[in-house]
Amino acid sequence: MSPEPFLSIEDLHVEAGGLPRVRGVSLAVKEGRFHGLLGPNGAGKTTVLRVLYRAARAQSGEVRLGGRRMADWRPQEWAAMTGALVQESGLLSGLTVRDVVEIGMARSSLSLRQSGARIDDALALVGLGDRQDQEAATLSGGEQQRAHMAQLLARDPLLYILDEPTNHLDLHYQLVLLDEVKRRGRTVIATFHDLAMAARYCDTVSVMSAGRSVATGSPSDTITQSLLHEVYGVRGSLDGAQLRLDGPVSRGSDDLARRS
Repeated sequence: MSPEPFLSIEDLHVEAGGLPRVRGVSLAVKEGRFHGLLGPNGAGKTTVLRVLYRAARAQSGEVRLGGRRMADWRPQEWAAMTGALVQESGLLSGLTVRDVVEIGMARSSLSLRQSGARIDDALALVGLGDRQDQEAATLSGGEQQRAHMAQLLARDPLLYILDEPTNHLDLHYQLVLLDEVKRRGRTVIATFHDLAMAARYCDTVSVMSAGRSVATGSPSDTITQSLLHEVYGVRGSLDGAQLRLDGPVSRGSDDLARRS
């Protein structure tokens, strides 16, 4: 395994609607490591991922994958190396569950037999093997999330880009699917609102606030009482993968205290 980061982001700046969404974010993820992007709503986490799966363009900064600048990768090459689970899923009308997974294998170099076996395994893993001929649009939100996750697992890219991978999922499948991603040993960058889940799976995390990265390190070293207070506005602490919350911080009293 190379000591150099497999994924690196340097001084990334992104605007949306003329307003800054990401301001000077830098991070590095070594090959085979699971990196979490944490922070409250509007912190810029999803915007960083949108740059990585080419749904948003940065105004400045540089992204490298395997030491090679994003700008030097052809779109097809980048798409072959990466795979994304996104919040804004596409239209599913007219597609079966199996169709959704097969779409992800469209440019695979595997034989039809190998590709079919991967699809079968992925559908079984997400618990949709017996519903593969059902129209995907009729699934619940959690089941659709599992179908999209099956698509990603069947492809098994070198870089997994996961935007809120536990969203809509019940506890069983949160653990089943993230256990599987972790087991595969691929490089992962994922956003999380659930800090306990991030602590369970992430080797390293970056915490964002107002578009900036304010802390980076292991979950235990980064998710401190002071960070929970300042960034999330709560009183609490993280012990291993157990998050204890004592209550919200009164913003009004904090602001008053700072002005006095």
